[in-house]
Amino acid sequence: MKSKETVEQLYGKKYVELYKQQSPLRLAKLLKYIKLNKTFIVADFACGGGMLMELIAPKVKSYIGIDFSEPSIKAANERKERSLIKNAEFMCADINKFCQNHPNTFDVGFALDFSEHVYDAELAQLLRSIRTSIRPNGKLYLHTPNAEFFLEMMKSRNFIVKQFPEHIAVRTPEQNLSILREAGFKIEHVWLIPHYNILKCLHPLSYIPTIGEYFKARILIEAAA
Repeated sequence: MKSKETVEQLYGKKYVELYKQQSPLRLAKLLKYIKLNKTFIVADFACGGGMLMELIAPKVKSYIGIDFSEPSIKAANERKERSLIKNAEFMCADINKFCQNHPNTFDVGFALDFSEHVYDAELAQLLRSIRTSIRPNGKLYLHTPNAEFFLEMMKSRNFIVKQFPEHIAVRTPEQNLSILREAGFKIEHVWLIPHYNILKCLHPLSYIPTIGEYFKARILIEAAA
């Protein structure tokens, strides 16, 4: 297990520059599952460089992104300036402390590509904090790799491909659900969805009995506070 300091060091300028190269289109594919309206106040937990802002902010009243990484928040604010989006804000903050200061504030929270970056105990605490910041019956959307996907299984065994160093806790669907329930969330929907790159072509194999479970690349969970 990596120390907290070692994990945090992974999210410096080098990581931010790598993150900038990713296309927001992969997150756009999630929008069909997410319920939003113009009255909503939403929070993007572990927002990174703010990739979700352009997709979500135009659909809601206000969007706020939170991340502990100063380089990420700097990149997110630069992204906001380029986009000319006015109803977005980014804060460099510890999520637990942020939630303590914003009880029952948000209609929707996002934890996209986040849970695989933290160990179980820390994730459970973060989710408990996040739940207190979401209004009763508000929603949390959690998106993460599926540990049962064949490629993730290969990575976990260092077979041909290696795991990303920052992916320290890729979980199965049930493991994610268990931690969400432990944090007090009620599970409303679970989708096992295609990968966002060329591996999406393998998703039809997920419908084959017996072997199909190994071709479900991503997990998207809708949970109620």
